[in-house]
Amino acid sequence: MKNTELKGYIAILAVLLTLFTVYQLITQQLFNYQLKSDSITTWGEITARLVEHNPENEAEIMKVLTSHSSDSIPYQEKGRAILRQYGLYEGLESQLFPLLNNHIASHNQFMYWGLVCFGCVLILASYMQYKMIFQKIRQLTSAAKKIIDGDYSVVINENKEGDLAKLVVSFRSMKHIIRKSMQDLREEREFLVQMLQDISHQLKTPLSTISIYNEMMLNESLPRQQQVQLLQNNDVQISRMHLLIQNLLKVAKIDARAISFEKEPANLVESVEDAIDRLENMITDRNILIDWNGPKEVVVAHDKLWMQEALLNLLKNAIEHSDPGDKIKITIEDTPIYTELVIQDFGEGIAAEELPHIFERFYKASGSKKHESVGIGLALAKSIIEAHQALIKVESERYAYTKFTVTFIKF
Repeated sequence: MKNTELKGYIAILAVLLTLFTVYQLITQQLFNYQLKSDSITTWGEITARLVEHNPENEAEIMKVLTSHSSDSIPYQEKGRAILRQYGLYEGLESQLFPLLNNHIASHNQFMYWGLVCFGCVLILASYMQYKMIFQKIRQLTSAAKKIIDGDYSVVINENKEGDLAKLVVSFRSMKHIIRKSMQDLREEREFLVQMLQDISHQLKTPLSTISIYNEMMLNESLPRQQQVQLLQNNDVQISRMHLLIQNLLKVAKIDARAISFEKEPANLVESVEDAIDRLENMITDRNILIDWNGPKEVVVAHDKLWMQEALLNLLKNAIEHSDPGDKIKITIEDTPIYTELVIQDFGEGIAAEELPHIFERFYKASGSKKHESVGIGLALAKSIIEAHQALIKVESERYAYTKFTVTFIKF
């Protein structure tokens, strides 16, 4: 009985039936009153005539009229016989009883018009009820057409309870789901287009370089040493393309949610140390000092392999933007609410106007010394960290420091 439309219709029917019943009772009372009134008038006339001719029988006549006569049955039979002589008997049609016929006709007319009025009101109430229902259905149909045409601004409000309200709520949910799905499709299409443009743009330079070097090596008069140099340059470009494609595929899979991260409680300190160990040769070659005195164990839910990938990119970025002999400081702060990992270098820094863009794919700061970079490492690191529901932020001052802060929320 939570259907307000059904309850409303039943309430209208109950009110109409109550009114019709009251009308019938009033009509019946009027009929009885008129019948008694006319009966008294008629029998009063008969009584007056009888008493006028037979005054001594007045008491007997009143007993008969009030049904107090002790020997009424014989007289009733005699009376029926006399009336039958004049053609009056029980089987005679009511039209031949003028007084009774008028009352019956009047009563039937009241009944007929009452039924007509009740039927009209019932039809009108049903029409209004179903008009309201079908109007809501037409609104939903019109809104559905607009949604199909891509207009998601349509709003249908239904504040009552009932099946229509449930239908409207389901329709609104469907609209939001369709809008979200279409938005996701547009974003995926834009992402694919952007990805293809990025790959095309980034591969254009190394491919052009390789093509030029190949043409130079086709020159038979080119000395062997120069040919070896060109081959080495080609190898560098090929390695760069390989790294670019690998990282692009990783970012694309993460953005497309095609990777299931196996996040388990693990020691974040071990993940940091493994990343440092994998960059040991790079750290030694550039004579970088790693200032790392973290605690022995800090447990954070994370996928160790992917988190190492993110930390590798952050550390590589710090190493490549530091001068030989510089220091990179790594700290971990563990609290009951969050765990914070900080990687800070003291190299060339980043200009304030370029900070908002450093996590964009293929973005390279204008004054950066890192010319061989393809600008995908920080974007990959950010995607991995955010996929762990963690936060990453950067602070920097030109020619002073750059600090990356990764925050893992524990709730």
